[in-house]
Amino acid sequence: MAIVAVGTEIVQCARIAQMIQQHGEQFLERVFTAAEIDHCAQRPDATGHFSRRWAAKQAVFKALRCHRRGISWTDIEIATHPSDGPSIELHGMAAELAEEAEIDAIHLSLGGCRTQAIAYVVLCD
Repeated sequence: MAIVAVGTEIVQCARIAQMIQQHGEQFLERVFTAAEIDHCAQRPDATGHFSRRWAAKQAVFKALRCHRRGISWTDIEIATHPSDGPSIELHGMAAELAEEAEIDAIHLSLGGCRTQAIAYVVLCD
């Protein structure tokens, strides 16, 4: 298994909080899947969770080098598994692009603090 590409993103949590406050459900439903919204909304620090998922999606866009061409935000889903933590599931155009690039594995690391969220993504063949 070789590393094909990496992507990273840092986002100010206040920026995501502002987007949620200004655009509400419209923003959430455009960017996050129903499962992501449900997961994040149940957490005491919902903004931090939404911010980390935003950062992860941006990191995937960068790693795929696709600049969002034809890929919707919800084509990239950050799934949460109780025993394994977060992982990336690709759908639609994102899945097609990864298949064309022969990506067999995607590794994700999320982190952050009260003010910032960070994500690091590694694509492997």
